[in-house]
Amino acid sequence: MVVKRRSLGKRNNLSKILSSMREYYGARASEDEYVQFYSNWLKGEGPFSDPEYKMGYDKVAKILTGLIDSRQLIIDVGCGVGTWSILMAKGGARVISLDYSLDVVLKCGKRSRDLNVETMISRILGDGSYIPFKEDVFDGASLNWVLAHIPVARTREFMKGVGRVLRGGAWLMISDSYWRGQEGGKEQVQTRKTSTGLFEVYKYYYTPVELQNLLNYTFGEVVYLETTPYEMLCVARKYKN
Repeated sequence: MVVKRRSLGKRNNLSKILSSMREYYGARASEDEYVQFYSNWLKGEGPFSDPEYKMGYDKVAKILTGLIDSRQLIIDVGCGVGTWSILMAKGGARVISLDYSLDVVLKCGKRSRDLNVETMISRILGDGSYIPFKEDVFDGASLNWVLAHIPVARTREFMKGVGRVLRGGAWLMISDSYWRGQEGGKEQVQTRKTSTGLFEVYKYYYTPVELQNLLNYTFGEVVYLETTPYEMLCVARKYKN
């Protein structure tokens, strides 16, 4: 729950905010708030009782299902509790699920076991800014509700890092909220509340044009870009070597 928004100022300690954000997602995972959130999506309950909100997540599932096949090796960067990794594994893809929060990675593992796709998912504790794989390894990558949490000054290097581990012609799926004039400004700090306390979370809201320009410069060709009332969905193909 967002209880306060403010613009990111020059005097803010960005490192401290990013550390708090990591703690926030770990807390949500350990308290099962994240699992409940995605359960609500599947049931159309809670915030997903708003059909326009649910539509964005439904479309992500549909797009990912259409992109994957059983021959592919996919990396899910910022995998969270594994919702999208599990969906791709059920579709037959082999998935590397990477996240920087231990609580999140552990929860992803438990869910993959409970849903009988553990053999299709390998979990990695690591930072998406320093992906620990060689070049040209993966056939596709997902960045679902991740990019907006990367400081905008670092996104070019971040995207080049993601592109480095993908084969030429590989696909990239990005979904995230986008700039619609939200309170707090395009680059902001959100104070969010969980049952264990308050945390600060960094957020940058891209416009569709900004995202397309970023991907054209750092990654490849944008082949699909759509906005729903709440989310922006994008598929790009890496430039061939």
